[in-house]
Amino acid sequence: MLATVVLAPLLLAAAASDPTSPLLSADMGRPRLVVLISVDQLIPEQLERLEPHFHGGLGRLVRRGLVFRNASLEFARSETGAGHASYGTGTLPRSHGVVGNSFFDRTLGRTQYCVEDDGVLGLTVKGTSEESGRRSPRNLQRPTIGEHVQAALPGAMSVSVSAKDRAAIGMGGRSTGPVLWWDKRGSGFQSSTFYGETLPRFVHEWNAGWVDAARWWPWESTVPPDATALGTAPDERPGERPFIDQGVTFPYRLPDTDNAQQLAGLAFGTPIVDRFTAEIAVAAVRAMRLGGDGVTDVLTLSFSGCDVVGHANGPFSHEVTDLLLRLDRHLGDLFDELDECVGPGEWIASLSADHGVLPLPEHLAAHGIDGRRLVGGEVGAFRKELRVRMKDRLGHDIRVERGNGGLTLDRRGLETSGIALETASAVLLAITRDLAPTRSWIDGVYGYGEVAALRADATGVERLLRDSFHPDRVTDVVVLPAPHILVGLRNGTSHGTHHWYDRHVPLIFYGPGFEPGTRSDPVGTHDAVPTILARLGIEPMSELDGRDLLGGARR
Repeated sequence: MLATVVLAPLLLAAAASDPTSPLLSADMGRPRLVVLISVDQLIPEQLERLEPHFHGGLGRLVRRGLVFRNASLEFARSETGAGHASYGTGTLPRSHGVVGNSFFDRTLGRTQYCVEDDGVLGLTVKGTSEESGRRSPRNLQRPTIGEHVQAALPGAMSVSVSAKDRAAIGMGGRSTGPVLWWDKRGSGFQSSTFYGETLPRFVHEWNAGWVDAARWWPWESTVPPDATALGTAPDERPGERPFIDQGVTFPYRLPDTDNAQQLAGLAFGTPIVDRFTAEIAVAAVRAMRLGGDGVTDVLTLSFSGCDVVGHANGPFSHEVTDLLLRLDRHLGDLFDELDECVGPGEWIASLSADHGVLPLPEHLAAHGIDGRRLVGGEVGAFRKELRVRMKDRLGHDIRVERGNGGLTLDRRGLETSGIALETASAVLLAITRDLAPTRSWIDGVYGYGEVAALRADATGVERLLRDSFHPDRVTDVVVLPAPHILVGLRNGTSHGTHHWYDRHVPLIFYGPGFEPGTRSDPVGTHDAVPTILARLGIEPMSELDGRDLLGGARR
């Protein structure tokens, strides 16, 4: 698979340079720039309820774009890594292989982070680093939109930026061009040696000023007085996570310090991280002259602030409302820059999200929905009973890890005891199924073999499981969480389940070729790339799971 991914761009580029190639008979009115935008943890309700107060980029997209109101992730593990890879490649986790932020690698026998790569070094303004930034698309098994465009159009440039490495890499992939993410150790935006030996000059220049911009930055509310009528909850409410030692109500402030590492970590949890992402994107547009010639370029952006602030305060909080109003302005400035540098009508954009989120359980309870936090000993008691029963059945104390979407047997323990994996897995599945009905936080249990056997005609949750399944990157027993329950969180909220609130996301297209309006047919975020490639007249260099929403059938 990886060999195909590497070789295909060379073959397709050769075809594109041939004047008789059908790729060159595509519409000569190709846009000069494609902008693929993800707002991490954005839910459609945010765009609908706050639309009257959007006067910048989000307002332009909502009012002048083609809006799909019934878009979702069509797979079970709604996490950042999987969501960005699916949006950026036009394929599902079963194809691109990034099934979650981390996954149990059955070949290596251990859990690994989705973009980890010890074979590369981090790259900062100070040079290479072994301590941070050792990231690459090594685990991504399908090409991204930038790769498709660069393969078809020689000379096309691609840039990918996010505060999160797994977002920037999931959307940038192996494209040739800067792939940048935020360095929580304090250097500004960084990359890795997978993408080059030095950072571009514009990154050095921007990084030189971010500490002064962040030091003593005041986070004051921009939420309008009628926010409650628009669906924003009161500023102070139960369930929110305090911002350092400053409580849960506005205003907040970053510290007055020259400690870049401290500032970098705290800035990551405020709207200023989205401002920085927009600023470095504008710097890239200007420095690289994206969209400045006759060859279509690609800019992929993921704004991470909504996720970090949303985890702490919930999607309907004053903090998230304020962040989105600010993001609207930042995107407005970016779009104005594109109109000036690229030209009105010369660029197209798509906006979506990598996943949704569960509102605070306290918020749900106030609205008559049975949501709760599971922070006592119920999960611990389950693991203890599971371990006792496993030892009774197998005659050995085999450790079972919970995480990555299920339960995983300790490979070293199995090897030492001489117990076959298949035998232990069958016992683990049987015991988990026996215990599940008495555990309110478990919605369903599937064995590895059962998920592997799911076919293309599977429906409902089994279809979602099938499309999240990669044979080398799944636990021994998949455990589906029950709805509206947060396990292990005393405040804040999270996502990651197969439930609709975690999978329902926006999907909007904007620009020439996308007639403004609203559609309600069910679509997936992995439909964005095939839709855009069709608009560009570019044939993908490998099979996509998505479809062209303006005319193509599901592949």
